Order: sequence, then C-alpha cells, then structure tokens
Amino acid sequence: MKLHWARYTAKAAALVAVATALSLPVPAGGPGESGYDLREIFVPQTSELSQPNHPLGATGAFDISPDGKTLAVEFGTREPDKRITDWVALWDIESQRLIATKEVEHDEPKQLYYGLKSRPPVPGPILWQTKDIRFSPDGRELLVLTGPSLVGLSFPELKVLYSFEDRVGPVTEQTLYRHMFVEGFAMAANRLAILEQISHNSPKCCSLKVKIADLHTGKLVADWTRPGLSHSIALSPDASLLALTNNPAPWGVGAIPPEANNILILNANSGDIVRAFNSGSAAGNAQFVGGDTALITMPIYSDFEPGDAAKLWNLKTGQLEQKLGYPKYGLRGGISLSANGELLAVAAFWLNPTDVRLDRDKPRGGSRLLLWTLPNGKLVYASERLGQEYDFGGLPMNLAWGSMTPPILVRMSASGDRIAVGGGLISVYSVEAVHARPDK
Repeated sequence: MKLHWARYTAKAAALVAVATALSLPVPAGGPGESGYDLREIFVPQTSELSQPNHPLGATGAFDISPDGKTLAVEFGTREPDKRITDWVALWDIESQRLIATKEVEHDEPKQLYYGLKSRPPVPGPILWQTKDIRFSPDGRELLVLTGPSLVGLSFPELKVLYSFEDRVGPVTEQTLYRHMFVEGFAMAANRLAILEQISHNSPKCCSLKVKIADLHTGKLVADWTRPGLSHSIALSPDASLLALTNNPAPWGVGAIPPEANNILILNANSGDIVRAFNSGSAAGNAQFVGGDTALITMPIYSDFEPGDAAKLWNLKTGQLEQKLGYPKYGLRGGISLSANGELLAVAAFWLNPTDVRLDRDKPRGGSRLLLWTLPNGKLVYASERLGQEYDFGGLPMNLAWGSMTPPILVRMSASGDRIAVGGGLISVYSVEAVHARPDK
C-alpha cells in the first residue's frame, strides 16, 4: 500500500545524480557456500521527466516488466495552473533510453486544508490516495493507480484500455472520511482484483469492497463487501483465491488477540472465507508464494519491534514453516517474489525505537536490500546500507514511522534475474548466482 508524506515535494538535485550510485557487495560466504551477487546495470535519469511546462513533482511507484527489459515509473507533475497530473514513463533497460511517456491523470482532485479561520482553505493533494504501477503477469498490460483512477494501458503502446474512476469533490476534511478510495489492486491469470475502503482515520471505520474484473477488458465480473480494513490484496496465480491482511485495529499496530484471525484467504469471486489464521502480530502485506499452497506475510510498517519477521505459511495446514528475521531491529519493508516463488527480495528498513526524534537532522534508521531463497529461508544476499536518496520523498528515514508504505520499494522480474530498488532514486540490478567455492 502507498502513503507518502510529501509526494509532491521538489527533489533536490542530488536525488537524480547517479555518479555516486551505490555498489552492492557480494554476500559473505565461506568455502562450499553459494550466494548471489547484484550488479548495477541501470539508473534512470529522472531529470528527463522534467519539462519546461511540466515540472517534476515526485516519483510515486515503479515496476519492472516480467522479462526484465523495461522499467515503468509513475510520477507526478505540478503544472503552472496548480493542476496535479500523473504520468507514466518507460525506460528500455538494455539501451538505457527513455522510450515513452504518457499523461494518465490530467487533474487530480484536491483536498481542502483548513488553517486559520481568517484565511480561506488551501487546496492540496489528498495524501490518503494511493499510487502504484504494475505490469500484468504476461506483460501485455500496465496498470496505473493515480489515486482517483485505476487505468489499464496496453504495453508497449500505452493505449488506454479501460479506467476505474473513483472521484469525489470537492474533498473536505469531512467528506474525506465518508468516501471509499482505491487502496490497491492485484493481478493474476486473466483477472484484476481491486480493493476499495474508507480512510483508516474515518470515524465510520471499517468496511471494504473488492471488485473482480477481466484483466484484458476491464469488465466487472464480481464484487463483494466485508467488514474491516486490509493493508494489502493478493491473488493466487490461477486467480481463484484472494488474500487480505485484515488487522482488527484501524492502523494495525500491535499484537493480534489470540481469538482473532487477521490473515484471510477467500474465494476471489464470492468473498467466502476458505481459510483464516492468526499471524501473531499485525501484518502489512501478504502474498502468495509460487502457487496457492504457501503465503508470506510481512509485519506492519509502523510497528518497529526487534522480533518483526517475514513469515512463510503452509496454507493447507495453516502452520508457520519459516520465520525470516534480521538482527537487532527486526525485518519489515517492501517485498517482491520471483514467479516460481524461489526468490524473495526485501527492501528492509528500520529505526532504533529507543532513539526516534523527528527534530534531528540525522536519521537514526536506515535500509538495505536483502535476498532470500525459498522455501529453505536462506539469506543469500545483504547489501550495504542504502542512502537516503533512495527514500520516497527524500525525507529522513525516521519520518517513515507511522506510515503505511515502505519508504523504499523493490520489484523483481518474473524469472528473478533483475531487481529494481529505490524511491527518489531507482537502481536496476542484474541478479547473478555466485557458485560455491571449493574447500581448500
């Protein structure tokens, strides 16, 4: 899910400087051990997106095509007439060229922010609205969530195939919490699943709606509602099952009561519960792993506990099979899986929970890229600490505290041979196996 604190804050020039892009190290491994090396092959020049009449606002999301050859970026601009627009940009990774751009949102609805009573309300972006961009599993479509619209585009032509509109206006502090927004979407086989729900801050909390549509045409084939809120939505590869993270508290912070089930596996068309279980602590994401028999859950992004870990579940038994943690501060962050479910990439981030002060210039947290093999749960790659230029919005890492979104995204190609990681700055890496060294 996506919520950025200052999505349209202008980027400093350093965020598009690529000369000092990080070099990620080979994982430590002794004789007889295998691992992976990540080699940087491309850093898109996001400065190319700024035009004289279309000044760049901020990168909202990105994805890498299933074949690993194209990088798609959703970004915003602030026009001279105060309009906020959304665009898609495509880069060819092999030639490192910007090959296409397309405007997909001409004028985002704005929220009226009220300050002093003596002054008129100030219009601004609706921070609750979600931004995302994803390729379909077969690479034929590109889905772009601008906030008020979910737009289906053909790839590579970028022809609009359909659009789901979710507009309300003018948005005020009162109407904001009475309206359902598109929170996220998922794709599998020939199906598109759309999650809509009321703002987590709403006094009318909580209810959600799921729409199931034909991925190629946008035709609605099913829809259903249920109580509660979800921080994520996922479809099994055959699109028969759907997973929600249905934490009992609106923001999902804290332990889940023993009698509650916060991970729901449902029939995608009817919404009937197939299996439900308790993940122990609030989950921010749940994704199917290579089929419909395993699920991986990630902790909520705003609850920093040393014991936070990714958990691999057997969906037939509901039993925990693997727990993937990280020393000292635990594990949380954006995730991406290869299509066969054998590689898991995590853009992990952390804060020192005993040293969080938002008035400091230097953050007391950080992030790194981690790579596991599944189902054995072996950590095969760990990068050095990533710089703040990779953070969405260019904000100190400690301002991610309380957000629903990981401050850094990671996206993997279907085969797992390429990974894109970043936010304000995006890097694309080739993933190369490091063969075991013989014993001396």
